[in-house]
Amino acid sequence: MCAGKLILKVDGENFGKFLNILVFNKILLKLYSKQNNSIIISVSTEDFRKVTKIAKRTNCKVSILEKKGIYFYLKQITLYKIATVVLCILFLIIFYQFIFDIVFINHGSANVLLNKKIKEKLYQYNVKPFMLKNKIDEKRIETKLLADLNNLMWVKVKKEGARLFVEYVDRETEQIKSEKGRIFAGSSGIIKKIILKSGNLLVKEGDTVVSGQLLVDNRVISKDGIEYFEDANAQIEAITFYNVSTSFYLPLYQKEYISKTTLPYIVVGNHEIKLKNMVTKNENCDKIKIKEYKLSPLPIKVEVYEIKRYKLKKFVPTLEQIKERAQKECDIKFALLTKNKKILNVLSTRTYIKIKKEKSEIKQIECKRDYECLEEISIKK
Repeated sequence: MCAGKLILKVDGENFGKFLNILVFNKILLKLYSKQNNSIIISVSTEDFRKVTKIAKRTNCKVSILEKKGIYFYLKQITLYKIATVVLCILFLIIFYQFIFDIVFINHGSANVLLNKKIKEKLYQYNVKPFMLKNKIDEKRIETKLLADLNNLMWVKVKKEGARLFVEYVDRETEQIKSEKGRIFAGSSGIIKKIILKSGNLLVKEGDTVVSGQLLVDNRVISKDGIEYFEDANAQIEAITFYNVSTSFYLPLYQKEYISKTTLPYIVVGNHEIKLKNMVTKNENCDKIKIKEYKLSPLPIKVEVYEIKRYKLKKFVPTLEQIKERAQKECDIKFALLTKNKKILNVLSTRTYIKIKKEKSEIKQIECKRDYECLEEISIKK
C-alpha cells in the first residue's frame, strides 16, 4: 500500500500472451477493461519495470494513466509546504510560552478604577503582556498585591493559555454591604426546587420555611476563609397551602322569560320620548339597551332597547349547581388573596360544602376550599 499502484493502458496485439506472463509472475493486480487494440490494468509500482520488459517481449506499448498511493502523495509535497507546517508548529509552541493579555475578574460589582490600580502594580512588578510564562510567580504576585493595595480582600492569579487571569474581591464599606440584597420567603411552604445564582444559601430542598424567613444571605465566605458580600440571586420554588372560606345565599325565585320585543326611544337632552307604549308598571320586565345612534351636532340620540318579560318561579338548585357556585365564589377569593403572589401552578384542591336549611328550604351555603400550589416564594430585599 505504501508503494502505491499504477493504472496502465497497454496497446498491442499479443494481449493473451502478455496477460498470461503477468499472471504467471503474480504481477497483475486487476484487469479493468479489454478492447480490440488495448487493455487497462492495475499493477504495483514495484513491478512496473517487469511490466515494461514483458511488454517489449510481446510487442506491446505501455502508458501510465493514473498514479495512486501514499508514495505519490508524499512525492507531491514540496519543501515550501513542509517549511510552512514546521513554522506553524514552532509558532504555536512559542505562542504558548508567552502571556499576551491580562484579564481581570471581580467577584462583586464592577470596579474599573481598581482594575486600573492592579494593572499599574503588575507593570511595576514587570508583569506585562509579551513576557515569558515561566518568569511569572503567581503566589508572589498575590502576596504583593494584597500587601500593596488595601482595597483588595482576596486575590487569585493564574495562567491559562496565552492569558493571565487576576481574580479578586474588593473590600467593601458598610454602606455598600447594605446595598447587597438578600432573599426572604414570601410565603410559608415546603421547598421543592432551588436554582442559586449568587449569595449564601441557608436552606435546602425539602426544608419547611415560614413567611419572612431569610433564605439566601449576601454574606459569603470563600474556600480560603475570606468573607465578602455579593448580591443574592436565586429562584426558589415551594409547595404552599391556602385555605379560603365563603358563605352566600341562594335566591328563592328565578326569572323565566316569556317574551321579548324591541323598543326605540328618542332622547332630547335629558328628556326621553317613548315612541310606543309597550311596558306597563304591573309587568315584570328587563330593559336592556342594545344600540345607540347619535345625531351630531344636535343633542339628540336614538336608543334601542330590548324589553324582556318574565315571570318568577320557585328556584330549587341541584347539588351540582350548588357545588359549581361554591367553587366559583372560593376561586374569586383565592385569586384576590394570591394577587401579588407568584403562583406557578395549582396542584390540587379540596372543597368542603355545608348547606343550611330552614323549613326544608335552602337558606345559606358555607364553603371551604383548600389549595395546594407550586409557588415562587423568593422575595429580594
